[in-house]
Amino acid sequence: MPMLTITLERVLCCWVFSPISLGKHHWCPHQDSHAGWFFSPAALLRCLGSPGSLLATVVLLSMVLDSAWLLTQEQQDLPTVKPNASLNVKFDPQTTKLTWDCRENASSGECVLIHKEKGPIKKKVKDSECQCTFQDYSLHGGVTLTVEVHVNQRRLSEMLVYTNPGREGTAAQNFSCVIYDADFMNCSWAKGRAAPDDVQYFLYIRSKKRIERECPRYLKDSGTHVGCHLQDLSGLTSYNYFLVNGTSQETGIQFFDSVLLLKEIEQYNPPDNITVQCNESHCLIRWEKPRTRQPWPNREFQYQLDIQRRRDTTSGRSQLIVVFGDSGNRYNFPKPGSKAKHTVKIRTADARKAHWGAWSQPVEFGSEETGSSLVHIYVLVVLGTLVCGLTLGCLFKRFLKSHRLFPPVPQIKDKLNDNHQVDHEMLWEKFTHETGKSDKEEVLTVETVSEAPAKL
Repeated sequence: MPMLTITLERVLCCWVFSPISLGKHHWCPHQDSHAGWFFSPAALLRCLGSPGSLLATVVLLSMVLDSAWLLTQEQQDLPTVKPNASLNVKFDPQTTKLTWDCRENASSGECVLIHKEKGPIKKKVKDSECQCTFQDYSLHGGVTLTVEVHVNQRRLSEMLVYTNPGREGTAAQNFSCVIYDADFMNCSWAKGRAAPDDVQYFLYIRSKKRIERECPRYLKDSGTHVGCHLQDLSGLTSYNYFLVNGTSQETGIQFFDSVLLLKEIEQYNPPDNITVQCNESHCLIRWEKPRTRQPWPNREFQYQLDIQRRRDTTSGRSQLIVVFGDSGNRYNFPKPGSKAKHTVKIRTADARKAHWGAWSQPVEFGSEETGSSLVHIYVLVVLGTLVCGLTLGCLFKRFLKSHRLFPPVPQIKDKLNDNHQVDHEMLWEKFTHETGKSDKEEVLTVETVSEAPAKL
Protein backbone atom coordinates (compact mmCIF):
# COMPACT_ATOMS: atom_id res chain seq x y z
CA MET A 1 0.00 0.00 0.00
CA PRO A 2 2.77 2.46 0.76
CA MET A 3 4.49 1.44 -2.47
CA LEU A 4 1.24 2.10 -4.40
CA THR A 5 0.84 5.55 -2.82
CA ILE A 6 4.36 6.54 -3.71
CA THR A 7 3.93 5.25 -7.22
CA LEU A 8 0.69 7.24 -7.72
CA GLU A 9 2.37 10.39 -6.53
CA ARG A 10 5.23 9.86 -8.97
CA VAL A 11 2.83 9.17 -11.83
CA LEU A 12 0.80 12.28 -11.02
CA CYS A 13 3.96 14.30 -11.06
CA CYS A 14 4.88 12.97 -14.48
CA TRP A 15 1.44 13.42 -16.06
CA VAL A 16 -0.06 16.44 -14.44
CA PHE A 17 2.68 18.90 -13.66
CA SER A 18 4.55 20.79 -16.24
CA PRO A 19 8.35 20.59 -16.11
CA ILE A 20 9.52 21.53 -12.68
CA SER A 21 13.07 22.48 -12.10
CA LEU A 22 14.44 21.47 -8.75
CA GLY A 23 17.98 22.73 -8.64
CA LYS A 24 19.93 20.84 -11.31
CA HIS A 25 17.64 17.71 -11.44
CA HIS A 26 14.42 17.24 -13.46
CA TRP A 27 11.52 14.90 -12.74
CA CYS A 28 10.54 12.62 -15.63
CA PRO A 29 10.35 15.01 -18.60
CA HIS A 30 13.40 16.38 -20.30
CA GLN A 31 13.90 18.98 -23.01
CA ASP A 32 14.61 18.48 -26.68
CA SER A 33 16.00 21.27 -28.78
CA HIS A 34 13.28 20.86 -31.40
CA ALA A 35 10.29 19.25 -29.69
CA GLY A 36 10.54 20.99 -26.35
CA TRP A 37 9.57 19.11 -23.24
CA PHE A 38 8.47 15.48 -23.67
CA PHE A 39 8.42 12.16 -21.93
CA SER A 40 10.97 9.74 -23.31
CA PRO A 41 10.33 6.00 -22.93
CA ALA A 42 13.28 5.62 -20.59
CA ALA A 43 12.07 8.46 -18.41
CA LEU A 44 8.56 7.03 -18.37
CA LEU A 45 9.86 3.63 -17.28
CA ARG A 46 11.87 5.25 -14.53
CA CYS A 47 8.71 7.00 -13.36
CA LEU A 48 6.60 3.87 -13.49
CA GLY A 49 9.09 1.53 -11.83
CA SER A 50 7.50 -1.85 -10.89
CA PRO A 51 4.43 -3.62 -12.48
CA GLY A 52 2.31 -2.36 -9.56
CA SER A 53 3.10 1.11 -10.63
CA LEU A 54 1.99 0.28 -14.16
CA LEU A 55 -1.37 -0.98 -12.89
CA ALA A 56 -1.88 2.19 -10.94
CA THR A 57 -1.11 4.21 -14.03
CA VAL A 58 -3.72 2.34 -16.07
CA VAL A 59 -6.38 2.95 -13.41
CA LEU A 60 -5.56 6.63 -13.28
CA LEU A 61 -5.70 6.97 -17.06
CA SER A 62 -9.11 5.32 -17.19
CA MET A 63 -10.45 7.75 -14.61
CA VAL A 64 -9.12 10.76 -16.54
CA LEU A 65 -10.51 9.55 -19.85
CA ASP A 66 -13.94 8.86 -18.31
CA SER A 67 -14.13 12.39 -16.90
CA ALA A 68 -13.19 13.88 -20.27
CA TRP A 69 -15.90 11.83 -22.03
CA LEU A 70 -18.56 13.02 -19.55
CA LEU A 71 -17.51 16.64 -20.04
CA THR A 72 -17.81 16.28 -23.80
CA GLN A 73 -21.33 14.85 -23.47
CA GLU A 74 -22.44 17.76 -21.24
CA GLN A 75 -21.14 20.27 -23.76
CA GLN A 76 -23.03 18.51 -26.54
CA ASP A 77 -26.31 18.69 -24.57
CA LEU A 78 -26.12 22.53 -24.17
CA PRO A 79 -28.44 24.58 -26.47
CA THR A 80 -26.51 26.18 -29.27
CA VAL A 81 -27.36 28.69 -31.95
CA LYS A 82 -28.34 27.04 -35.15
CA PRO A 83 -25.95 28.01 -37.96
CA ASN A 84 -27.36 30.30 -40.64
CA ALA A 85 -30.60 30.77 -38.66
CA SER A 86 -32.33 34.10 -39.37
CA LEU A 87 -35.33 35.58 -37.57
CA ASN A 88 -35.78 38.39 -40.14
CA VAL A 89 -36.00 41.07 -37.45
CA LYS A 90 -37.71 44.35 -38.42
CA PHE A 91 -38.22 47.60 -36.50
CA ASP A 92 -40.86 50.29 -37.10
CA PRO A 93 -39.75 53.60 -35.54
CA GLN A 94 -43.19 55.16 -35.87
CA THR A 95 -44.79 52.53 -33.63
CA THR A 96 -41.56 51.47 -31.84
CA LYS A 97 -42.54 47.87 -32.59
CA LEU A 98 -39.99 45.07 -33.11
CA THR A 99 -41.16 42.04 -35.13
CA TRP A 100 -39.60 38.79 -36.38
CA ASP A 101 -40.56 35.56 -38.11
CA CYS A 102 -42.40 33.12 -35.90
CA ARG A 103 -40.95 29.63 -35.44
CA GLU A 104 -42.66 26.42 -34.48
CA ASN A 105 -42.34 25.32 -30.88
CA ALA A 106 -40.96 28.73 -29.94
CA SER A 107 -40.90 29.34 -26.21
CA SER A 108 -40.39 32.50 -24.19
CA GLY A 109 -37.70 34.98 -25.16
CA GLU A 110 -36.50 38.51 -24.65
CA CYS A 111 -36.25 41.80 -26.58
CA VAL A 112 -33.53 44.29 -25.77
CA LEU A 113 -33.26 47.91 -26.93
CA ILE A 114 -29.83 49.40 -26.23
CA HIS A 115 -30.14 53.17 -25.98
CA LYS A 116 -27.09 55.45 -25.92
CA GLU A 117 -28.46 57.48 -23.00
CA LYS A 118 -30.88 55.11 -21.25
CA GLY A 119 -28.78 51.98 -21.59
CA PRO A 120 -30.27 48.49 -22.17
CA ILE A 121 -34.09 48.32 -21.99
CA LYS A 122 -35.42 44.76 -21.76
CA LYS A 123 -38.87 43.30 -22.38
CA LYS A 124 -39.99 39.70 -21.90
CA VAL A 125 -41.61 37.85 -24.80
CA LYS A 126 -44.38 35.39 -24.09
CA ASP A 127 -44.86 32.05 -25.79
CA SER A 128 -45.98 32.15 -29.44
CA GLU A 129 -45.45 35.92 -29.61
CA CYS A 130 -43.30 37.27 -32.41
CA GLN A 131 -43.25 40.99 -31.54
CA CYS A 132 -42.65 43.44 -28.74
CA THR A 133 -43.46 47.16 -28.44
CA PHE A 134 -41.24 49.58 -26.57
CA GLN A 135 -42.12 52.82 -24.88
CA ASP A 136 -41.36 56.03 -26.77
CA TYR A 137 -37.68 56.91 -26.72
CA SER A 138 -35.59 59.32 -28.77
CA LEU A 139 -34.17 57.46 -31.76
CA HIS A 140 -32.25 60.16 -33.66
CA GLY A 141 -28.96 58.97 -32.13
CA GLY A 142 -29.50 55.39 -33.29
CA VAL A 143 -30.31 52.26 -31.25
CA THR A 144 -29.33 48.58 -31.24
CA LEU A 145 -32.08 45.96 -30.96
CA THR A 146 -31.66 42.28 -30.04
CA VAL A 147 -34.16 39.41 -30.15
CA GLU A 148 -33.58 36.12 -28.36
CA VAL A 149 -36.03 33.20 -28.48
CA HIS A 150 -35.87 29.46 -27.70
CA VAL A 151 -36.94 26.89 -30.26
CA ASN A 152 -36.84 23.21 -29.34
CA GLN A 153 -34.60 24.04 -26.39
CA ARG A 154 -32.19 25.83 -28.69
CA ARG A 155 -31.42 29.49 -28.41
CA LEU A 156 -31.86 31.72 -31.45
CA SER A 157 -30.77 35.37 -31.36
CA GLU A 158 -30.43 38.16 -33.87
CA MET A 159 -29.27 41.77 -33.64
CA LEU A 160 -30.49 44.79 -35.62
CA VAL A 161 -28.81 48.23 -35.70
CA TYR A 162 -31.15 51.13 -36.44
CA THR A 163 -29.53 54.37 -37.66
CA ASN A 164 -30.86 57.81 -38.52
CA PRO A 165 -31.20 57.99 -42.31
CA GLY A 166 -30.11 61.08 -44.21
CA ARG A 167 -26.99 63.18 -44.46
CA GLU A 168 -25.18 64.00 -41.25
CA GLY A 169 -25.87 67.50 -39.87
CA THR A 170 -29.13 68.11 -41.74
CA ALA A 171 -31.48 67.48 -38.80
CA ALA A 172 -33.14 70.31 -36.89
CA GLN A 173 -31.15 71.48 -33.88
CA ASN A 174 -31.69 73.48 -30.66
CA PHE A 175 -35.19 72.08 -30.24
CA SER A 176 -37.19 73.23 -27.22
CA CYS A 177 -40.80 73.71 -26.13
CA VAL A 178 -42.44 75.79 -23.40
CA ILE A 179 -46.00 75.96 -22.08
CA TYR A 180 -47.19 79.37 -20.87
CA ASP A 181 -50.45 80.80 -19.52
CA ALA A 182 -51.53 77.18 -18.92
CA ASP A 183 -53.19 76.94 -22.35
CA PHE A 184 -50.53 77.72 -24.97
CA MET A 185 -47.31 76.10 -26.14
CA ASN A 186 -44.47 77.30 -28.36
CA CYS A 187 -41.83 75.02 -29.88
CA SER A 188 -38.76 76.27 -31.70
CA TRP A 189 -35.78 74.81 -33.53
CA ALA A 190 -32.96 75.92 -35.80
CA LYS A 191 -31.89 74.84 -39.26
CA GLY A 192 -29.26 72.11 -39.40
CA ARG A 193 -25.69 73.24 -40.03
CA ALA A 194 -25.40 71.04 -43.16
CA ALA A 195 -29.01 71.40 -44.32
CA PRO A 196 -29.53 72.61 -47.91
CA ASP A 197 -31.28 75.86 -48.75
CA ASP A 198 -34.52 74.19 -49.87
CA VAL A 199 -34.96 72.20 -46.63
CA GLN A 200 -38.39 72.24 -45.01
CA TYR A 201 -39.14 70.88 -41.55
CA PHE A 202 -42.38 69.48 -40.13
CA LEU A 203 -43.35 68.84 -36.51
CA TYR A 204 -45.46 65.87 -35.37
CA ILE A 205 -46.62 65.29 -31.80
CA ARG A 206 -47.68 61.84 -30.57
CA SER A 207 -49.37 61.46 -27.21
CA LYS A 208 -49.05 58.57 -24.79
CA LYS A 209 -52.24 57.16 -26.28
CA ARG A 210 -50.55 56.93 -29.71
CA ILE A 211 -52.62 59.79 -31.13
CA GLU A 212 -50.51 61.80 -33.57
CA ARG A 213 -51.11 65.25 -35.03
CA GLU A 214 -49.13 67.77 -37.03
CA CYS A 215 -48.37 71.32 -35.97
CA PRO A 216 -51.40 73.50 -36.82
CA ARG A 217 -49.49 76.80 -37.10
CA TYR A 218 -45.85 77.05 -38.15
CA LEU A 219 -43.48 79.96 -37.47
CA LYS A 220 -41.26 80.72 -40.47
CA ASP A 221 -37.86 82.25 -41.13
CA SER A 222 -37.18 83.02 -44.82
CA GLY A 223 -39.83 80.45 -45.73
CA THR A 224 -38.39 77.64 -43.57
CA HIS A 225 -40.40 76.30 -40.64
CA VAL A 226 -38.48 77.07 -37.45
CA GLY A 227 -41.23 76.95 -34.84
CA CYS A 228 -44.77 75.94 -33.96
CA HIS A 229 -47.55 77.58 -31.94
CA LEU A 230 -50.33 75.52 -30.34
CA GLN A 231 -53.44 77.03 -28.80
CA ASP A 232 -55.15 73.72 -27.98
CA LEU A 233 -53.38 71.34 -25.58
CA SER A 234 -56.38 69.18 -24.80
CA GLY A 235 -55.10 66.13 -26.69
CA LEU A 236 -51.71 66.02 -24.97
CA THR A 237 -50.89 63.62 -22.14
CA SER A 238 -48.39 63.72 -19.30
CA TYR A 239 -45.50 62.95 -21.67
CA ASN A 240 -45.45 63.19 -25.46
CA TYR A 241 -43.19 62.25 -28.36
CA PHE A 242 -42.03 65.16 -30.58
CA LEU A 243 -40.68 64.42 -34.07
CA VAL A 244 -39.16 66.98 -36.45
CA ASN A 245 -38.39 65.53 -39.88
CA GLY A 246 -37.48 67.31 -43.09
CA THR A 247 -37.59 67.12 -46.85
CA SER A 248 -35.27 68.38 -49.59
CA GLN A 249 -34.74 67.85 -53.31
CA GLU A 250 -30.95 67.76 -52.91
CA THR A 251 -30.33 65.19 -50.19
CA GLY A 252 -31.92 63.14 -47.44
CA ILE A 253 -32.73 64.98 -44.21
CA GLN A 254 -32.18 63.36 -40.83
CA PHE A 255 -34.90 63.58 -38.20
CA PHE A 256 -34.78 64.86 -34.64
CA ASP A 257 -37.03 63.48 -31.91
CA SER A 258 -37.48 63.98 -28.20
CA VAL A 259 -39.77 62.80 -25.40
CA LEU A 260 -40.90 65.70 -23.19
CA LEU A 261 -42.72 65.65 -19.89
CA LEU A 262 -45.19 68.53 -20.01
CA LYS A 263 -44.86 69.26 -16.31
CA GLU A 264 -41.16 69.99 -16.80
CA ILE A 265 -41.60 72.39 -19.73
CA GLU A 266 -44.47 74.42 -18.26
CA GLN A 267 -43.55 77.95 -17.20
CA TYR A 268 -45.80 78.91 -14.30
CA ASN A 269 -47.50 82.28 -13.99
CA PRO A 270 -46.99 84.46 -10.90
CA PRO A 271 -49.15 83.68 -7.86
CA ASP A 272 -52.61 85.18 -7.59
CA ASN A 273 -54.12 87.44 -4.91
CA ILE A 274 -50.96 88.60 -3.13
CA THR A 275 -51.93 90.32 0.14
CA VAL A 276 -49.89 91.76 3.02
CA GLN A 277 -51.13 92.41 6.56
CA CYS A 278 -48.79 94.20 8.96
CA ASN A 279 -48.68 94.88 12.68
CA GLU A 280 -46.03 96.43 14.92
CA SER A 281 -43.70 93.40 14.75
CA HIS A 282 -44.09 91.65 11.39
CA CYS A 283 -45.97 91.51 8.09
CA LEU A 284 -47.85 88.40 6.97
CA ILE A 285 -47.55 87.86 3.19
CA ARG A 286 -50.10 85.52 1.60
CA TRP A 287 -50.77 84.35 -1.94
CA GLU A 288 -52.61 81.69 -3.95
CA LYS A 289 -51.07 79.11 -6.28
CA PRO A 290 -51.23 80.04 -9.97
CA ARG A 291 -53.48 78.41 -12.53
CA THR A 292 -51.69 75.58 -14.35
CA ARG A 293 -52.44 73.21 -17.22
CA GLN A 294 -53.31 70.50 -14.72
CA PRO A 295 -54.36 71.11 -11.10
CA TRP A 296 -51.41 70.26 -8.86
CA PRO A 297 -51.33 70.21 -5.05
CA ASN A 298 -49.47 72.88 -3.13
CA ARG A 299 -46.46 70.65 -2.46
CA GLU A 300 -45.65 70.61 -6.20
CA PHE A 301 -44.72 74.31 -6.18
CA GLN A 302 -41.98 76.50 -4.79
CA TYR A 303 -41.97 80.29 -4.63
CA GLN A 304 -39.30 82.97 -4.57
CA LEU A 305 -39.99 86.26 -2.79
CA ASP A 306 -38.13 89.46 -3.65
CA ILE A 307 -38.53 91.92 -0.76
CA GLN A 308 -36.97 95.37 -1.12
CA ARG A 309 -36.99 98.47 1.02
CA ARG A 310 -38.39 101.31 -1.00
CA ARG A 311 -35.97 104.14 -1.88
CA ASP A 312 -33.16 102.54 0.08
CA THR A 313 -29.98 104.22 -1.16
CA THR A 314 -27.63 102.43 1.26
CA SER A 315 -27.88 99.03 -0.42
CA GLY A 316 -29.00 97.93 -3.84
CA ARG A 317 -29.47 94.30 -2.79
CA SER A 318 -32.82 92.63 -2.38
CA GLN A 319 -33.79 89.74 -0.14
CA LEU A 320 -34.55 86.60 -2.18
CA ILE A 321 -36.43 84.09 -0.05
CA VAL A 322 -37.47 80.60 -1.23
CA VAL A 323 -40.71 79.23 0.23
CA PHE A 324 -42.07 75.76 -0.60
CA GLY A 325 -45.75 75.21 -1.25
CA ASP A 326 -46.28 72.86 1.68
CA SER A 327 -45.76 75.83 4.05
CA GLY A 328 -49.28 77.07 3.33
CA ASN A 329 -48.44 79.81 0.80
CA ARG A 330 -47.52 82.33 3.47
CA TYR A 331 -44.47 84.05 4.87
CA ASN A 332 -43.90 86.15 8.00
CA PHE A 333 -41.58 89.05 7.28
CA PRO A 334 -40.19 90.81 10.37
CA LYS A 335 -40.39 94.56 10.08
CA PRO A 336 -37.05 96.32 10.64
CA GLY A 337 -38.93 99.55 11.46
CA SER A 338 -42.55 100.33 12.20
CA LYS A 339 -42.61 103.10 9.61
CA ALA A 340 -40.46 101.57 6.81
CA LYS A 341 -42.11 100.96 3.47
CA HIS A 342 -41.28 97.82 1.40
CA THR A 343 -42.30 96.11 -1.83
CA VAL A 344 -42.62 92.38 -2.49
CA LYS A 345 -42.63 90.41 -5.77
CA ILE A 346 -43.23 86.65 -6.09
CA ARG A 347 -42.56 84.10 -8.85
CA THR A 348 -43.29 80.37 -9.14
CA ALA A 349 -41.42 77.20 -10.14
CA ASP A 350 -41.78 73.44 -9.93
CA ALA A 351 -40.81 72.01 -6.54
CA ARG A 352 -38.26 69.64 -8.15
CA LYS A 353 -36.83 71.98 -10.77
CA ALA A 354 -36.01 75.66 -10.26
CA HIS A 355 -37.32 76.80 -13.65
CA TRP A 356 -38.66 80.16 -12.50
CA GLY A 357 -41.46 82.00 -14.23
CA ALA A 358 -42.13 85.73 -14.47
CA TRP A 359 -42.26 88.08 -11.48
CA SER A 360 -45.55 89.40 -10.21
CA GLN A 361 -46.33 93.10 -9.96
CA PRO A 362 -44.74 94.67 -6.85
CA VAL A 363 -47.04 95.02 -3.85
CA GLU A 364 -46.28 97.81 -1.34
CA PHE A 365 -46.70 97.46 2.39
CA GLY A 366 -45.69 99.53 5.44
CA SER A 367 -45.64 103.35 5.65
CA GLU A 368 -43.18 106.11 4.83
CA GLU A 369 -40.87 107.58 7.47
CA THR A 370 -42.04 110.76 9.28
CA GLY A 371 -39.13 112.98 8.21
CA SER A 372 -39.50 112.16 4.56
CA SER A 373 -43.27 112.67 4.80
CA LEU A 374 -42.89 116.19 6.26
CA VAL A 375 -40.34 117.14 3.65
CA HIS A 376 -42.71 116.02 0.93
CA ILE A 377 -45.52 118.07 2.47
CA TYR A 378 -43.35 121.21 2.68
CA VAL A 379 -42.25 120.78 -0.89
CA LEU A 380 -45.85 120.39 -2.04
CA VAL A 381 -46.96 123.50 -0.12
CA VAL A 382 -44.15 125.63 -1.58
CA LEU A 383 -44.80 124.37 -5.08
CA GLY A 384 -48.53 125.01 -4.71
CA THR A 385 -47.91 128.57 -3.50
CA LEU A 386 -45.58 129.31 -6.38
CA VAL A 387 -48.00 127.91 -8.90
CA CYS A 388 -50.91 129.94 -7.49
CA GLY A 389 -48.83 133.16 -7.44
CA LEU A 390 -47.67 132.68 -11.01
CA THR A 391 -51.21 131.97 -12.13
CA LEU A 392 -52.65 135.13 -10.50
CA GLY A 393 -49.82 137.28 -11.88
CA CYS A 394 -50.41 136.01 -15.39
CA LEU A 395 -54.14 136.67 -15.14
CA PHE A 396 -53.66 140.23 -13.81
CA LYS A 397 -51.09 141.05 -16.47
CA ARG A 398 -53.37 139.80 -19.16
CA PHE A 399 -56.25 141.92 -17.83
CA LEU A 400 -54.18 145.14 -17.96
CA LYS A 401 -53.03 144.49 -21.50
CA SER A 402 -56.57 143.88 -22.69
CA HIS A 403 -57.83 147.16 -21.02
CA ARG A 404 -55.18 149.27 -22.76
CA LEU A 405 -55.74 147.82 -26.16
CA PHE A 406 -59.54 148.10 -26.00
CA PRO A 407 -60.73 151.27 -24.07
CA PRO A 408 -64.49 151.66 -23.20
CA VAL A 409 -66.74 153.08 -25.96
CA PRO A 410 -68.93 156.18 -24.92
CA GLN A 411 -72.65 155.54 -24.89
CA ILE A 412 -75.46 157.86 -26.28
CA LYS A 413 -77.79 159.14 -23.62
CA ASP A 414 -81.44 158.45 -23.86
CA LYS A 415 -83.27 161.49 -22.48
CA LEU A 416 -86.60 159.82 -22.48
CA ASN A 417 -85.48 157.04 -20.20
CA ASP A 418 -82.94 158.92 -18.06
CA ASN A 419 -83.74 160.49 -14.69
CA HIS A 420 -85.85 163.75 -14.97
CA GLN A 421 -84.12 165.45 -12.09
CA VAL A 422 -80.80 165.25 -13.83
CA ASP A 423 -82.30 166.61 -17.06
CA HIS A 424 -83.82 169.59 -15.27
CA GLU A 425 -80.58 170.48 -13.61
CA MET A 426 -78.68 170.27 -16.88
CA LEU A 427 -81.30 172.43 -18.69
CA TRP A 428 -81.34 175.07 -15.94
CA GLU A 429 -77.57 175.36 -15.97
CA LYS A 430 -77.67 175.83 -19.74
CA PHE A 431 -80.35 178.45 -19.54
CA THR A 432 -78.61 180.43 -16.83
CA HIS A 433 -75.35 180.41 -18.75
CA GLU A 434 -77.02 181.73 -21.91
CA THR A 435 -79.00 184.55 -20.21
CA GLY A 436 -75.93 186.02 -18.65
CA LYS A 437 -74.40 186.90 -21.98
CA SER A 438 -76.42 190.28 -22.46
CA ASP A 439 -77.90 192.83 -20.03
CA LYS A 440 -80.35 194.29 -22.53
CA GLU A 441 -83.69 192.86 -23.38
CA GLU A 442 -85.14 193.28 -26.80
CA VAL A 443 -88.93 194.01 -26.96
CA LEU A 444 -90.78 193.23 -30.13
CA THR A 445 -94.02 195.35 -30.77
CA VAL A 446 -96.68 193.80 -32.88
CA GLU A 447 -99.35 196.04 -34.53
CA THR A 448 -102.64 194.95 -35.95
CA VAL A 449 -103.64 196.29 -39.40
CA SER A 450 -107.30 196.18 -40.22
CA GLU A 451 -107.45 197.39 -43.89
CA ALA A 452 -105.03 197.58 -46.58
CA PRO A 453 -104.39 201.09 -48.14
CA ALA A 454 -105.83 201.94 -51.53
CA LYS A 455 -103.71 201.61 -54.60
CA LEU A 456 -102.67 204.70 -56.41
